[in-house]
Amino acid sequence: MIFDILEQKIVDAGLGVAGESLFRQFMPAETLIGIYSREPLDGIPFDPYMPGRYRGRIQIITRHTDPVLGKKLAQDVQKVLTVWSPEDYEPNAERGAASISLFIPETLPIQFPRLEGDGIEWSQHFKTVFVVDEM
Repeated sequence: MIFDILEQKIVDAGLGVAGESLFRQFMPAETLIGIYSREPLDGIPFDPYMPGRYRGRIQIITRHTDPVLGKKLAQDVQKVLTVWSPEDYEPNAERGAASISLFIPETLPIQFPRLEGDGIEWSQHFKTVFVVDEM
């Protein structure tokens, strides 16, 4: 998968810190300001005719206690993650060599009501096309 690539982009932009305000698949309830990425419930389809090629959606959720700063955080994450032309990445311990051809938002961030901990969340789905070599 490409979650490590997305996370590194967020870290490099200074928008999150892995394990503190940046998470994968889950964000602890006590996190007041944070970002996490997750697969959709129906998964990410693969192309049986092109092994290692995937075309689907990835969800990014941001959380903040301030509605204005939270919306800005969601918009900043969108800008950092958007990919319009191929980007290539070296293999690492988590995945083989990867290429992201497309990573674009389907909509603007959608704001959800305040949570019990006084946080607000913004959800955004991104269309993506990427290739990951088998390890």
